[in-house]
Amino acid sequence: MLEVGLGSVAIQVSPEKLRLVIIGASNIVSDLFDCALANHLIPSKVVLHLPEDGGERSIPLAVRTAQFTLVCPPPVIEQFSEFQPAPGEVYLLGPTTPTRAVLAAELRRRFDLPFCTLVHPTAYVSLLAKIGPGSFVGANSVIAPGALIEEHVFINRGVTIGHDTRIGAFSRIQPGSNLGSLSKLGRGVTVGIGATLVERLVIGDNAVIGAGSTVLDDVPENVVVVGTPARFLRSVTNPVFRSGPPPPK
Repeated sequence: MLEVGLGSVAIQVSPEKLRLVIIGASNIVSDLFDCALANHLIPSKVVLHLPEDGGERSIPLAVRTAQFTLVCPPPVIEQFSEFQPAPGEVYLLGPTTPTRAVLAAELRRRFDLPFCTLVHPTAYVSLLAKIGPGSFVGANSVIAPGALIEEHVFINRGVTIGHDTRIGAFSRIQPGSNLGSLSKLGRGVTVGIGATLVERLVIGDNAVIGAGSTVLDDVPENVVVVGTPARFLRSVTNPVFRSGPPPPK
């Protein structure tokens, strides 16, 4: 039997019946399905909610899914308009940008899906850490005691999260990043490849930490910082999360 975390709930289903469905495509779909195989899940389906990225440096989804013929039947590609949940499926979002919050809200409205938490077997997650539903932890990452990872956080390969650090919903932590202890990251934060954040920092909603940067001081919401030490570069355009009281109805 295989146990897959669904927030505060854990379900047990035979590996032959448990199928992972990725909703929304991105260039990390292969990473998600690779992690699924490492956890004895069946890579089942990719549901497209937007047209694929046709950039010249992107790899078409059909090419990515075809790679799985070496180890298992390739995942099916399905349009969002055709999607209906089925028994024996668990779900994870494919996009990693903070705008996936819109997709998650739409899925909750339509289907109330049980998002799983997917952790690579080579990652270490302390028994005293908490990881919210819909989050992903990549290979060789370390999450220390007391850390709190909120829902739909994407933690890539080789990341270190210090003790008692909190990462807000829909944030993404890119490969090789190091986050010090006792820090608090807001919602929709992006930490670039190989960035380092010292301990006891507060990072505001929607903030972007550039690749390779070293952050020594708090970062306000809605800004991009880069460099060593990290300095303001520009403001974030069209932030996903907004602070303050909600607008009147």
